[in-house]
Amino acid sequence: MYSMEPHIRERIHQQLRCIPAAIRKDLPDKYEKIGDILIIYLSPPLKPYKKDIGEAYRTAFSVKTVLLKGKIRGEFRVPDYQIIAGSDTATVHKENSILYSLDLSKVMFSSGNIQERIRMSRLPHSEQVVDMFAGIGYFTLPIAKFCHSHVSAVEKNEQAYNFLCQNIALNKVQSLVTPFLMDCKDFHGKADRVIMGHPHALKYLGKAFDIVETGFLHYHEFAPEGMINRAEHRLRTEAGKAGKDIAVQEIRKIKKYSPGVWHIVCDVQIF
Repeated sequence: MYSMEPHIRERIHQQLRCIPAAIRKDLPDKYEKIGDILIIYLSPPLKPYKKDIGEAYRTAFSVKTVLLKGKIRGEFRVPDYQIIAGSDTATVHKENSILYSLDLSKVMFSSGNIQERIRMSRLPHSEQVVDMFAGIGYFTLPIAKFCHSHVSAVEKNEQAYNFLCQNIALNKVQSLVTPFLMDCKDFHGKADRVIMGHPHALKYLGKAFDIVETGFLHYHEFAPEGMINRAEHRLRTEAGKAGKDIAVQEIRKIKKYSPGVWHIVCDVQIF
């Protein structure tokens, strides 16, 4: 989420003087901007005014659509947003010189993960990489474009897979990415490095250890505050089952997922 510039905040508050001052003070100062779509959160007292608020934010930020933030639902992590201004939820988002084509009514995009996507663009070059939960190419694209590694991008959600294929072409990395429409448990192949960018990837760790004989693993999960090291125990347990030795190089907090819960990633070397 980003914080609003003071001059934009003042413009919005002037435009929304129809809202009682007692609740107007709670207009959101934070927002997420993906391509030319703005996402905001409204407290319950503001929701009766959501259409007026949506139009005010759409004008102030010069975007085509404003969405009311909702929950991410289901195995495929589909966003549940409500349109409060505009109508089109398809966009192209540019980040770190990567273009992501997506439709926010069908697939998610977390701007809070930007530093992790940038970090993945700085991995060693010319490796064989498997991205087990590729989505629309969140990590696949920066690895291919900047590291010149070959990425086997595995995604079982057909909607996300279609955007993945579009984005491979959009970023001109067709020679470096092979997309697979399948559950990653059915993937057969070997790699120097595996990306497990889904926070519920635990049950696939055995598959990841099968893919990497020796190399590296980046494992994501949601961890309650005070239980960050739980991931290392899980990794060592699954590595033992696979007959592998590991060294957990670092456990990084990516962002707060919810109150008291962190989205983390573990960098693991496999011997």
